[in-house]
Amino acid sequence: MRVAILESIVMPAGHEVEFDRILVEELKKQGHEPVFFVPEHFPFKLDYHCDVEYLDGGEAISYAGAGRLKRVWLSFQRERRRLAWFNSACHKAEQGRCDAIVVPTNSWRVMRSVRNSAIKNSPVPVLFLFHGIMPKDRARFCDGVKSLRSYSNIHLGALGLQTSFPELADCPNFHTVMAPVYVPFDLPVTPEFHVHDPLRLGFFGQYRREKNLDFFLQAFAKATFTNPVELVVQGATVTQADSDDFKRLRREYASHDNIRFLHKNLLGIEWQKELMDIDVLLLPYGAERYRYQPSAMLFT
Repeated sequence: MRVAILESIVMPAGHEVEFDRILVEELKKQGHEPVFFVPEHFPFKLDYHCDVEYLDGGEAISYAGAGRLKRVWLSFQRERRRLAWFNSACHKAEQGRCDAIVVPTNSWRVMRSVRNSAIKNSPVPVLFLFHGIMPKDRARFCDGVKSLRSYSNIHLGALGLQTSFPELADCPNFHTVMAPVYVPFDLPVTPEFHVHDPLRLGFFGQYRREKNLDFFLQAFAKATFTNPVELVVQGATVTQADSDDFKRLRREYASHDNIRFLHKNLLGIEWQKELMDIDVLLLPYGAERYRYQPSAMLFT
């Protein structure tokens, strides 16, 4: 089968980038031919070694660095373009350019776009993946699923550890999907555990203030260890506020020789090498939503 991955999210690094690669690798492993359907001039961060077809409707939109008012305008623009991208993808399916479509990362709001676009009547199966359902969004999510149950080729998958949705028992196109595991694709390694001296701890991923890293750094700086310990702190930042906060942390802890800060995006083999070079992976997520929504590091 020729399976189209419809990707329109522009991110500097991390979750969406690696998740798309997991889809590509697994589709190839199962004997399928993955192809990307993306907006024009889409800024790929990795070469997935797949065919690429461009969708009508304008370029992808990034919220990086946008203030509150600008985000409202960009959200409106993105909604209009999403309708056009979905219509364009449906047209390609009607032309026989794919046998199925996967839309990798969605929020419950995307179901409104599905209802208002041609893709709801797609001639090929379309799978929309939703990365965790927050309790505050659950009712709206379930209402959206029910509104699409009569469209047999529209499939809606809740990705994560939540498997109980009794309110959707009568929706045959709803599925629960276990989250994948990220593995070091590019390194010739066998998973083994070697303890370094000093012991290496690592905090990786996209830095957001809600992860409450400051609290952990305070504890680490005050701790007395019986063995030497080093800490690597990577921060891929999207907003200016998060970037400024990460720089503040780096300045505050600059005198600690056993803490190394990496204020950069890590992709591909560089990402894998850094991860494989530590002994303990830290996940100090302070925000409630991470109990429900997977992230790149939780997948890892």
